[in-house]
Amino acid sequence: HCPSCSAEVQSTARFCDSCGTDLSDLTAAVSQAASESSLPHSSLLDQGRFAPGTLLDERYRVVGLLGRGGMGEVYRADDLKLGQSVALKFLPTEMEQDQVRLNLLLNEVRLARQVSHPNVCRVYDIGQIEGAHFMAMEYVDGEDLASLLRRIGRLPHEKALEISRQICAGIAAAHEQGILHRDLKPANVMVDGRGRVKLTDFGLSGLATRIEGEDARVGTPAYMSPEQLSGREATQSSDIYALGLVLYEIFTGKRAFGGKSIAEIAQAQQQSSLTSLSSLVTDIDETVERVVLRCLEMEPTSRPTSALAVAAALPGGDPLAAALAAGETPSPEMVADAVAPGSVKPLIAIAALGVIIASLVLSFAGSVRDDFY
Repeated sequence: HCPSCSAEVQSTARFCDSCGTDLSDLTAAVSQAASESSLPHSSLLDQGRFAPGTLLDERYRVVGLLGRGGMGEVYRADDLKLGQSVALKFLPTEMEQDQVRLNLLLNEVRLARQVSHPNVCRVYDIGQIEGAHFMAMEYVDGEDLASLLRRIGRLPHEKALEISRQICAGIAAAHEQGILHRDLKPANVMVDGRGRVKLTDFGLSGLATRIEGEDARVGTPAYMSPEQLSGREATQSSDIYALGLVLYEIFTGKRAFGGKSIAEIAQAQQQSSLTSLSSLVTDIDETVERVVLRCLEMEPTSRPTSALAVAAALPGGDPLAAALAAGETPSPEMVADAVAPGSVKPLIAIAALGVIIASLVLSFAGSVRDDFY
């Protein structure tokens, strides 16, 4: 239990999920007690269904349990075949025969593998061990944004901008592939030891076709857009709304709306009971507040048109740099605007021109090849 709030915590957790207390000393003490005690190690530490050292599928050696939630257990493991650390996500034991949950896991693998970007957690494969399905994915040595915010409160301004831009880039990369995240929230944003962001948990993702009715209301109510809560639809604009809620927390350390049910949250949105960022943080940049409030507009058409537009509108933002960060090919018009004197760093402009030239060369080569054959 956490020494500060007495909340139950995982033995391998770095920080308490309830109050954010650093549990490093507690974890070390428990480990030492386990080594000195005649009792079995498992009696002191919750190891999950797989104890450290267990070899799975003759390939993955379990290091330890990383966490447990409604969608399953996640373990850190060593991939003996490729010689690297991975994370293995298993469905909960009681849900292994639940076809709906299994379909969500398969959907997460299917869609996440379509997005290759530094700010999106890579998914490698899906496997099965004694009837238990698991997903092998990139191991991120860090903590989720929700835990970080509970631990330290709002982020310093420059770090907040850096994290925000990376989240925007990850969302833009997913949208570029026609994929909606649909469950963007701080708990699904990992931050590693170097401050690099990785978006995770694409289990509720869907293709950016029309998602309506009850399907639109699947997700975490506190991070749903008004159109999702009402069951109208879920679109890229819905992800932009969730992005605004995440940015609100990053810059203020507080949730935008209270409420424990869909009805309470929807009522708070309708009544526009949003506390201004500047009333919570007196020295916040006016540009940040303006961008966040635009993301949180009730009407989808009033929000920024893309995650790239959000990144570009943040203080110090650069549309060209945002496009390159998301892995998109900037248009010639964007480059022309960017190369105006003093508008962009020369290296960025050169890189953008290089991308465009390479794209044109490949396109030309492809057309020649088609003509030849």
